Amino acid sequence: MDPVVVIDFETTGLSPDMGDRATEIAAVLIRDGRIADQYQSLMNAGRRIPSFIEHLTRQRPMPRWRRI
Repeated sequence: MDPVVVIDFETTGLSPDMGDRATEIAAVLIRDGRIADQYQSLMNAGRRIPSFIEHLTRQRPMPRWRRI
């Protein structure tokens, strides 16, 4: 069996044209039917996460990066 990578995105909504953005990415590498590696990262979407999405995904807004 060939290795497979499963990717999941969480977003602020479904409409990039309306300003919705990714808030989280996760990837899992499956090799020989077992999880061989995994990655997960939150992202600051640069916009408010709607309360419906917060409730659905249990995400909270990420703090903004400050310039040093």
